[in-house]
Amino acid sequence: MVRPTVAGVLAELERSEPGLAELLAGSADREIHSVWLAEDLRELDGCPRQALVLLSRTASQHAQGYKLDVALRRLGDVAGLVLQAEAPRPSLSALALARREDLPLVRLTRSADVTQLLSTVIRMLDAQLPTLLERAIRVCRDIDRLETGDISDEDLVRDSGAAELFGLTLGSRDPRLSGVPAVMTEPDGPWLQREPTVTSEDSLAELSMWRLCAAMTKRSIETDRAEQLCMLSAGELLNQLLDPGTDDSGPLLRRAADIGVRVEGWNQVIILEFANLLALAEDDPVTAYRYTQTVSRVAAQTASQQEGRWTMAPRAGGMLLLRTGNHPEGPAGLRRLRSAVQTVLDRALESFPGVHILCGIGGSHEGLQGLRASRAEADAALQSARLRGASNEPVLFDAPGLSRLLVEWYSSSSVRQSVDDLFAPLADLGEARQKEYSTTLRVYLENNRSVSRTSRQLYLHRNTVTYRINRILGVLGVDLDDPNQFLAVYLACYAQSMSHCAGGLRRGPEASVEG
Repeated sequence: MVRPTVAGVLAELERSEPGLAELLAGSADREIHSVWLAEDLRELDGCPRQALVLLSRTASQHAQGYKLDVALRRLGDVAGLVLQAEAPRPSLSALALARREDLPLVRLTRSADVTQLLSTVIRMLDAQLPTLLERAIRVCRDIDRLETGDISDEDLVRDSGAAELFGLTLGSRDPRLSGVPAVMTEPDGPWLQREPTVTSEDSLAELSMWRLCAAMTKRSIETDRAEQLCMLSAGELLNQLLDPGTDDSGPLLRRAADIGVRVEGWNQVIILEFANLLALAEDDPVTAYRYTQTVSRVAAQTASQQEGRWTMAPRAGGMLLLRTGNHPEGPAGLRRLRSAVQTVLDRALESFPGVHILCGIGGSHEGLQGLRASRAEADAALQSARLRGASNEPVLFDAPGLSRLLVEWYSSSSVRQSVDDLFAPLADLGEARQKEYSTTLRVYLENNRSVSRTSRQLYLHRNTVTYRINRILGVLGVDLDDPNQFLAVYLACYAQSMSHCAGGLRRGPEASVEG
């Protein structure tokens, strides 16, 4: 086999790019067995014998003064050394070293694409390269044509010719094969792979792999964006439908039906709260938000694979899932739903170990008002999970009778407005004082107006509790000895305990239990 020489490579470059390269020292008749690109001067120790060594731009910039002298002494039996135009003019000592070793020292006279020189040398080294290049070009062109079509990744590998021409396969990663991830954002997913060889075909096969990887990654990102856009659109509508302040819901219902969100059936709301993502993010809200998006996406995708129609809506610190069916759920249906929600929680925990998810499930109710009632019940169940510290397990709203009646009562927009009006004077005292007073009043009423039990539960002095209660009643202008006023205040305080209910009052921080 006739090997190319440095002189032959310089002559070929001169024909394609006149004046691009100049021989500074040494004999150009050395044979070239391979080409070696060095990104750092320290890599010169590992150069193969009789390789034409090409320094990168960065390495060329560092090849000045004594550093180039040291580099020349460290070179073994190579075919030559090529400096790019970014390299300073070699010193006299460096030129003398190259002449003494008869080492061809070449310098490019202007900035150029390094791949041009590499391609020239490789083409001269491998007589098969034109054929291989034609294969790679054909594969890349076919990928350009096919990547926007409605075909699977497996069909893309096959129909582009990559499988037949380069032996590429798509499957689980095999360390014995050379390959790249099929989707760059999913390194644990399928890989594009082939049996490695020692020919130039490896490089062109790798080129085809990366072109396929780019196509599959683009398709994956576009699919994810479309799914997220659909979920966000549906979630935005769902949040608007859940808002009891929405006066005319007709247009919303029609728009929701157009994108597949139907609430005329039997609705059941599931609320997930990611209790410790901010702690896992080391109190970085941006990182915590990114974590929330990740867990929400996994939960929504898992829910969509379960029985029934599912819709996802974002929620501060978590998410809301709506499951819609054609009939109310009996005991067997509730067991299936509980199992499905547990699957969602398990998958989210698997994808994000360490997360604590609080989960509340509302009852099954019909129509828009039923949707809002189920939302209120899910909030109540979520609060129960929070108080009990029941993380990573679904908690159902299972309180019939009076509790269910009160939840449905509170789902009314007029009732919510009445509660807001009743407690409006406390808002004038400032947010901190409002929370402090409303919590004290709620605990006082829950303890049957016992100052001693209230003081023990809140860790306050009896006099402090007495002062606060008198102050609150004075600000609100109510008389708890009046049965009607007592009932109104008690129900309003009950409404406070339903955390995150739209339009309602928030519970005090001391009512929360870390999950």
